[in-house]
Parts: sequence; C-alpha cells; structure tokens
Amino acid sequence: MTSQFADFQLKRFLAPRFWPTWLGLGAMWFAAQLPYSIQLWLGRQIGTLAFHLLKSKRHVAEVNIALCFPELSIMEQAKLVRETFHSVGGGIIDAGFSWWGREHRLRQLSHIEGVEHVTAAFAQGNGVLLLGAHYTSLLMCGRLMAAEVPFNAVAKRAHNPLFDSVLNHYRRKHFAGLINHTNMRGMLKALKKNQACWYAPDQDLGYESTVFAPFMGMPTATLTSTARIARATGCAIIPIDFERLPGTQGYRVKFRPPIKDFPCGDDVTDAATINAAIEEQVRRHPNQYLWIHRRFKSQPDRISPYE
Repeated sequence: MTSQFADFQLKRFLAPRFWPTWLGLGAMWFAAQLPYSIQLWLGRQIGTLAFHLLKSKRHVAEVNIALCFPELSIMEQAKLVRETFHSVGGGIIDAGFSWWGREHRLRQLSHIEGVEHVTAAFAQGNGVLLLGAHYTSLLMCGRLMAAEVPFNAVAKRAHNPLFDSVLNHYRRKHFAGLINHTNMRGMLKALKKNQACWYAPDQDLGYESTVFAPFMGMPTATLTSTARIARATGCAIIPIDFERLPGTQGYRVKFRPPIKDFPCGDDVTDAATINAAIEEQVRRHPNQYLWIHRRFKSQPDRISPYE
C-alpha cells in the first residue's frame, strides 16, 4: 500500500499526529480485501461504535431527524438515527473498498440506470451538471458511476490533510478531473467543453450566496450557484440517486431525467426546485442520507436548532 502513496509527499505525514490516520487507512485497506458480506457486518459495527462514542454527531442526527420527520414517533426517530449511523459506518468501509477493491469485484456490485439521459444531454453540447447529494454511499457510488460516465468531481478539502491527500489521489485516479467547490470558473470551463461535473450543493455553507428555500419541511440555506451555472452554460441538470442495496446486492446509481424549465429566474423558486429533487431520494431511503451534518444551522432568525 505504501507505494501507492508515493505521490503524496510521504515525508509530510510521518509525524506522530498522523499515526492514528495511518492506522485507520491500514484498517480500511485490510477491510477492502475481505468478502463483501463481512464488509457489511464491519460497517454496522463501526456505525454502532460511532453511535455510542460520537455524542455530538448523534445529537445533530437526532435534531435533523426530529425536524424532518415529525410524523414519526420518538421510537421510530430513534431507530432511524441508529440506522443512519450503521449507514455511516458502511460508508467508511465503502471508501476503502472503492479505493482498493479489485475491479471485477466492484463490477459485480454495480447497478447503473438511466445513462441514456446523460447521453442525450451530451448530444445537446452544453455540458451536464450531475446533481448529487451527501448520501453515505457517496464514495463508492461515485467510483462506480465514473466507469459509465466520466465526470469532474466538485469537492471540498477534507480537514485531515493526510486523509485529504489519499482521497484526492483516488479521485484523480478514477475521475476525469477534480475541481475545488469554490472554483466556479473551473466548473464553467468544464461544462462549456461539454463535460460533466458531479456537484452536491446540499450542505449549509452559511448566509453568503444563499437563499432560504424549503427542504424536508424546513427553511434551508441553499446555494444559488446551481441556477447561475445553468444560466451561464445552458447545461442539463440531471439528478443522480445513490443507493446501497439490501443484503449483498451492491449499489445502485440512477440518473434521472433532466430538470425541466430550470432556471426560471427566481432564486428562491430555483433553490426550491433543486432541494425538491434531492428530497425525493432522501425520503425514499432516509437512513442513507448524511444526517450527521448540521444542514439547518443557518436559519432566518439566526438561531441554530442544534444549540
């Protein structure tokens, strides 16, 4: 495994503060060599451990689920929180498998639907914005999707520099390109070349360049950049759904038909359209969404529900 990290400037990451990260990466590599059924079991155990140890993340998930699913009983909400952590644990195992899994093993688990929508969009010549979201199977499904549709990944830097280096190494290896989430010019350039960009605008980045639009019944700070990109390039906006299938069936990536009549010119309406497209899949499989993110920390009254 060390030889694969040669281009990371390895000496930068030999300090003791990186040793726990190296240990975690080694464990992920080892898990990637195991039968898929055992990987699923390990993911659940990691999720259970995280549920008990990461109290602040558990609190965030509890608040999010209470806000978004008020129709559920207290017991049903608690069950969904636990299932969310199991899914998060599965996502950790997925990450290592997506980096170090053998190609033939990954192909056996891949179920891709709706590629014809992307093909038709490319024929229009204005590029394709693949509208994603932070599902817990994001890294694995991104890897599988890249085998069918080459794309540029639009992403943020990870807080841990070693993990960020590993993550970006494999992004560059498997994807057509990598664009920082703040690099609007880079996204526009790729789309104007009739390329695809995978973009997940479903995180709370504060009050700047956002409007409040409904998401899961909540007023939610939503980026206006999606509409600006579509207006500037004429690109197709194609929602993509990621799903970890039951048992050992693997993963489904589904490209939906392009969003019609977008943008309309009204920032709030356009933001609500994007949120509704994401919400459709979240409600279909709520336990596979990243509820440990403080999605609703920015509110019109400036009072965070997580306090």
